[in-house]
Amino acid sequence: MKRKRKWIVVAIVIIMLIGGICYRLFWQKEEAAQYETRPTVSVVHPETGDIILYTELVGEIEPQSKVTVLPKISGELLDVYFQAGDYVQAGQALCKIDSDSLTSLQLNVDTAKVALNDANTSLHRTQALYNSGDVPQTNLEQAQSAASNAQIAYEVALDQYNLHIEYVTITAPISGYVESRNVKAHDNVAPGTAICVISANDQFQVDFGVTEKMFQNLSVGDKVAVEKNGVEYEAEVTEIDSMVNALTGLYDVKAVLADNSGLTTGTRVKLTLVMDRVRDVLTVPVDAVNYNNSIAFVYCYDNGIATKTDIVAGIYDSEKMEVMSGLTKDSRIIAGWSNELVDGAEVIEAAAETN
Repeated sequence: MKRKRKWIVVAIVIIMLIGGICYRLFWQKEEAAQYETRPTVSVVHPETGDIILYTELVGEIEPQSKVTVLPKISGELLDVYFQAGDYVQAGQALCKIDSDSLTSLQLNVDTAKVALNDANTSLHRTQALYNSGDVPQTNLEQAQSAASNAQIAYEVALDQYNLHIEYVTITAPISGYVESRNVKAHDNVAPGTAICVISANDQFQVDFGVTEKMFQNLSVGDKVAVEKNGVEYEAEVTEIDSMVNALTGLYDVKAVLADNSGLTTGTRVKLTLVMDRVRDVLTVPVDAVNYNNSIAFVYCYDNGIATKTDIVAGIYDSEKMEVMSGLTKDSRIIAGWSNELVDGAEVIEAAAETN
């Protein structure tokens, strides 16, 4: 009897083992097949916004007012009253020229003065003779005309002499620091000879060049970020050339610095300014866009189906891309990217997923 019960227990154990194996092979497999295999995606609408792209350039600090001093007459420099690095006031004498032409101009003044005196004497004599009826009126008119011409000739000669006297002493046209001195005493100079360069260091500007693309997006009054040795400054664009610089192939730009502390003439600085921008355009997340043969596309969500949609893409930054055509503000875009996404694939919207 005991032996019979033992075999019954063994049989029950065997049946339980066989049942467990069958459950794992059939029922559990069928249950596993019921797990969700469709990818879960986030769905967003395109947004309207701005995209601004920045670029970095190198500029050079220059004084806003900078003048090269040139003589207006030729001659030998008798004295030079300044050194490089000196601060000079507007109107201050810089040097004096010994001009040979000054003597000639003085002789012209003297000659014109004598001629004027002779003409006036002749006029007085002719006037007296006319009053006594000894000469006709035509003689008087001729004498008057000669005296008038002599007066004009004298004034012209005197003006030239006085102007030359003024040019003999070369003065500073602006107040500022002498950047460079190019002459010394007893040098011979002529119009076009650079005496020195004076910079007004009370106001600095940064000079730089931009490409045609940047030129189209830059306007007078725009702000430019300037950085030197970790110190940041702000400048405002005051001048943009409308013609390309033949040497650089760029458009020359000037921007005035609001603060120039710590900067010196000739310093090179880093600039950050707008390279391209669009305003109030339709945008999508940049990581939602992919390309096929250089054609941009996104996947739109359509009742649980991923639909491939070609778009015409514009500029983009690290977060969003401009969509020029292909979508509307009501489009539903699958954000992000997955290798499970293909045209016509079944997907689950993240907000609609159930536990």
